[in-house]
Amino acid sequence: MKPKTMLMVTAFLGVFLTLMLPPPAASAAKKEPPAPSAPKSRFLIRLSHVHPEAAASDEEKARIVMHFDYLKTLLPDGTLVLAGMSTDDFTEILLIEAADREAAERIMASDPAVSGNVYQAELHPFRVILSRQEP
Repeated sequence: MKPKTMLMVTAFLGVFLTLMLPPPAASAAKKEPPAPSAPKSRFLIRLSHVHPEAAASDEEKARIVMHFDYLKTLLPDGTLVLAGMSTDDFTEILLIEAADREAAERIMASDPAVSGNVYQAELHPFRVILSRQEP
């Protein structure tokens, strides 16, 4: 084979293989889809002030701010489903998802306002029976 013909065949094969074969990084990047996680249970946490009649101290106010910041950290992974407060007695309701009751208890105990004795907390298993459909 002439050198010029050999060069053309080599160039053709190089282009052909580049177009037909996936790059090694792309084939290595393919991963199996993640295994489905274990189903999570829902829990209702009822928070009420330990001293509802007293004005909050500076330490308690700081703990309440930390409590709100803590709740925001539970949103991205879906642990916190919703949080709200009654406007007549300022009782808070949290709806969370956790693997089991022990995990829910850890989430509740990790709340700075609970661990700082600003709020007393009650944990209850929870199941949605009816819910409006969001658009």
